[in-house]
Amino acid sequence: MPRRDVILERALVAIAASVAILFAAKMLAAYYAFPDLLWRGFYHDRNSHLSFGLDLALAVKTADPIWFFTELEKTKVWGPLHGLVLAVVLLIGEIDYRLAIVPSLIGWVLTIVFGAMSARRLFADRIQGTFAAAVAITLTIGSPAFRLLASDVMLEGLGAGLSAIVLWAYLAAHSDKENALRWRVLALALTLLFFHKANYWGLVAVSLAVAFLSEEPRRWLHWARQAAGKVDVSALARGAVRDPLLIAFAVIVALVAYLYWRGPTAIVLFGRNVSLYPPGNLTTAAYAVLFLRLFLAWRAHRASISTTPGPEGRALLFLHVVPVAVSFLLPKRLSAFLWFVGPSNNDWQHGYDPLGGISLYWSSFADGFHVSPWVAVLSLVLTAVAVTRMRHYPPGGRAVFVLVLVSLVGVVVHPHHQGRFLASWLFSVWIAAGAGAAVLLDWLLPKQSPGMRTAVAAAAVALLIVPNAWQKPSPLSYGYAIHPTSGPSDVDLVRPYLPALANARAVGFATTFGMSRLFHWVIRQNCRRRILVEDPWIHRVASRDEARNLMADRIARSNAELFVVIDAPNGRYALPIIGWTYDHMVGIVEAMNSQTRFVRVATYSIPAHGAHATIWKRRQQ
Repeated sequence: MPRRDVILERALVAIAASVAILFAAKMLAAYYAFPDLLWRGFYHDRNSHLSFGLDLALAVKTADPIWFFTELEKTKVWGPLHGLVLAVVLLIGEIDYRLAIVPSLIGWVLTIVFGAMSARRLFADRIQGTFAAAVAITLTIGSPAFRLLASDVMLEGLGAGLSAIVLWAYLAAHSDKENALRWRVLALALTLLFFHKANYWGLVAVSLAVAFLSEEPRRWLHWARQAAGKVDVSALARGAVRDPLLIAFAVIVALVAYLYWRGPTAIVLFGRNVSLYPPGNLTTAAYAVLFLRLFLAWRAHRASISTTPGPEGRALLFLHVVPVAVSFLLPKRLSAFLWFVGPSNNDWQHGYDPLGGISLYWSSFADGFHVSPWVAVLSLVLTAVAVTRMRHYPPGGRAVFVLVLVSLVGVVVHPHHQGRFLASWLFSVWIAAGAGAAVLLDWLLPKQSPGMRTAVAAAAVALLIVPNAWQKPSPLSYGYAIHPTSGPSDVDLVRPYLPALANARAVGFATTFGMSRLFHWVIRQNCRRRILVEDPWIHRVASRDEARNLMADRIARSNAELFVVIDAPNGRYALPIIGWTYDHMVGIVEAMNSQTRFVRVATYSIPAHGAHATIWKRRQQ
C-alpha cells in the first residue's frame, strides 16, 4: 500500500476510534449512574454472562485455580471468551456490576473501527473509500438496537466486533496473499470468534469459504478433480473396513444414533442407574476415536501436509482448525455445539416458519436497527447499488456481500428466531451501504475535481448524520434488543437480606417463579468470594403436589447452611410453558413450611415485586 494511503488509513482509524470511544464512554456513564435499570429481566441471559465472568475474576482474585478451570470447563454452549474479557475488566477495575457492559462496548468500538477499515479497502480511490467508511460509521453508530445491545451484558456486541475484525483480516490477507502474517491474523481472529460464540463463527466461516471458492471456481474445480483422480476409492474402502479405529468409530456412532432414536435410556452399573441419554459423552468418545485416526494419518504424512497448503492453508490449519478440533475433545462440547447451531435449538418449539422469520427480521431491521424504516430502505438500496460493481472491488471484496447473503439466509432458515440475531453481522450491510454510496458518488461526479467530490461526499454524510443523530431508541428498538424499560429491578429480589448471607459458605434458593443466575452473581459480588449457591431447579411440574414433593426431596439432600425462599403471588415472572406458574410452584413454600431440617430465622418484604423472602437456617446435627 502506498505511504499516502497508509497515512490516510491510520487517520481514518484514529478518527473512527475517537468517535466510537466518545460515544461508548457516554453509554458507560449512563449505565454506571443507574445500573439497576438494566437488570429487569429475571430469566435473561445477561445474568448468566455476568455470573460467569464474575466467577472467573473472583477465582483469580482469591487464588483458586480449581474454581477457575472448573468454570471454564462448563462452557459448552457459549464460549469462554466474553467471560474471560469481563474477568479482566473486573480485575483491572473492581468487582462491580457497573463495569459489566464494558466487553460489549469494546465490541461496539471494534465494529465501528474495523467496519470503516473494511469499507475503505473496497476502493482504490481515496475519496470513495473515505466516503464509504464514513457512511458505514454513521449507520453503525446510529443503530438504536445495536447501541442497546452494546450497552448490555450480552454476546452480540463483542461478537460483532470480532466478526468485523475477521472480515477486515480477510480483506487484508487477500491484498497480499503471500504475506503469512496476515493469514495468521485471520486464523487467530477466527479462532477467537469461535471461542466467543459458535453461531457467529459459523456465519462468518461459511461466508469466507464461499467467497474464497467463488473467486476462482474453475481453479478449485480443477484442483478437486485432480485430487479425486489420485484417490483409490476401493483401496480406501478396504483399509477402512480393516481399521480398528474406524470400526470403533462406526460402532459408537451407531450407538449414539440408536440412543437418540430410542430416547431416555439408563443401565444399571454396580447397583446404580447410569443415564445414557442424551449421549453427549458417547458423541465425544466417537469424535475422540476419529480424531486419533486423523492424527495418526497426519503424523504419517506431515511433511506433505505441512508444505502443500501454502501460507494461507498452513495458518488456517494450525492456528484455527487444530484449536477448534482439539476443543471438541472436551466432554459434551461437540454435542452442545451441534445442538446449538442445529435445528434442535428451538426451546419454545415455535415450529419451522421461514416466512415468519422474514417478517420478524424485516421489522427488526427497519424498526429496531435503524432510526426509521426509510433509513433501512436506503441501506438496502445502497447495498443493491454496491452489488452492481462487484467485479470492480479488490480481491476478497465480495466477502462483504457474501456475508450479508449467507447470514440473512442462515437466520431465516434456522427455526429459532429473535430480532437480536441480526446484531452480529448487520455491520456487513452497513459496509455494503457505504460502498453503494461511494459508487453513486462516482456515477454522479465521475470527472469532477477532488475538491468537488470531497465537498459532495461530506455534504452527503452530513445529511445522513441528521436522521441518525444520537436520540433515544424507540420502544420497538428496546423490544428487539430484549431490553426492558419498566418494572422493578431484579437486584431488589436479593438486596434486602444480603447482610444476613454474608458469612455463609453455601446458600440455597427457591422461588415460586423459577430460577436464574441472578442470585449467584449478586451474592458473590457482595461477598467478594466463592459462596456455593444451590437451586432446586424445579420445572415442568404439572401440579402443586408435584412441586411440593420435589422440593421436599431437594431439602432433604441440601448441603446449604441457609435457604432463601421467595414467595411472589402476583406471578410477575410466570412462565407457563415450563410450568413456572404460582398455582404449581407455591408447593415449594408448602414443602418448606412442613419440613423440620431448616428453621425459619427471618422474613423480608420485597414490596416492589409484591413478594417476601424467608430465610431458613439448617439445624445443628
